[in-house]
Amino acid sequence: MSEIKTFASNNIEEIIAAIKTQNTSLMIFFYGADNDYKQLESKIAPHNIPYLGCMDAGRLISGKYLLDEKSIVGLSFPKDVIEDVVVDAVDMSAQRTNDAICDDSHDKLVKAAERMGIVLARPDMEREFAINLLCGLNSANAFLAGQSRAGLMLQTAGGSSGGKTDFKVTNVISSAVSGNVGAFALIRLTKDYKFLLDRISSFDKVENTILNVTKLAGPRHIVELNNKPAAQAYCEAVGIKADELNPDTFANYTLGIEPGDEERLITSIMTKDDDSGLLTYNDVVLGTQFQLYKAKSQKQDRARGLEKLKGKSVVAFVSFDCILCYLARNTLHEVQAIAEVYERALPEVPNLCFGTFSENICGANVNQTETFLALYKA
Repeated sequence: MSEIKTFASNNIEEIIAAIKTQNTSLMIFFYGADNDYKQLESKIAPHNIPYLGCMDAGRLISGKYLLDEKSIVGLSFPKDVIEDVVVDAVDMSAQRTNDAICDDSHDKLVKAAERMGIVLARPDMEREFAINLLCGLNSANAFLAGQSRAGLMLQTAGGSSGGKTDFKVTNVISSAVSGNVGAFALIRLTKDYKFLLDRISSFDKVENTILNVTKLAGPRHIVELNNKPAAQAYCEAVGIKADELNPDTFANYTLGIEPGDEERLITSIMTKDDDSGLLTYNDVVLGTQFQLYKAKSQKQDRARGLEKLKGKSVVAFVSFDCILCYLARNTLHEVQAIAEVYERALPEVPNLCFGTFSENICGANVNQTETFLALYKA
């Protein structure tokens, strides 16, 4: 059997040389914000192997976090593990309508499934799935809605590309097209392998803090909460002054709803606008009643989530982990401790993680969460 390979470097050509073989079926790359995606694309594309990747806000590889803005990490899967794959991408640039993005996402997934002989209404729930890497400065909802319309039963996981916290530039690369796009890899594993998707978050509810969305300027732009300027209402709930707001505040105090069955859907704040509103990573609906949540230590929740892999012969692990989880780990001094959680749970297992601007799983766009994909022997 060919080997699943990972490698980290500041040089994309070194990574390709380390992970590519004649038997490679798919490559995934995550890279810091100082990399020019067009230069990366020019080095990867000539190898004629399906690939996808994106800019990120930090990356984990085999028990070590790389929080610089220059390094690149790569992972390759051999044909012994991935039987078939189609990579395609949808233009998610700001001038496009949500309907156009949704329709393109639907049509391209349907076309990919037809090419692979996958019945989207009845996919193989153990071998057929998709990975999504989406443009981090645009809403993922339209893209995900298109996929759900194409095949509600298809399991998917991924994240939106990250970058610097000035939120000015982020991008996605793929063997289809690159730039402000949403890329997906529709995958069928060989009969010898299965997959598992899941998600993990770490918060405690702050009691008696309801924040009702009373005015919006756009789907990700809250103007008022509880009929007050949004930043003021948020700061009052947190217990700080407006001029004390910073990225660590948003990492440690987030918004969310609980739809039932112990589910928790997080909508995190990206930044304050130029006035007194708040910009979010996810779409918000007028009238939503948010709870306020405070970040807590991630060690136990991450370890508990990875317990689902016990007893399985895991061969690869790919994680899509929110930038705000990274920031919360910084404030809690848990960066290396969390890396060690993965090292203990997945000893000698090739693993890769990137810092996202939002995360997605099975059609849902969430925030301040880790979604992950694990491949294991059948």
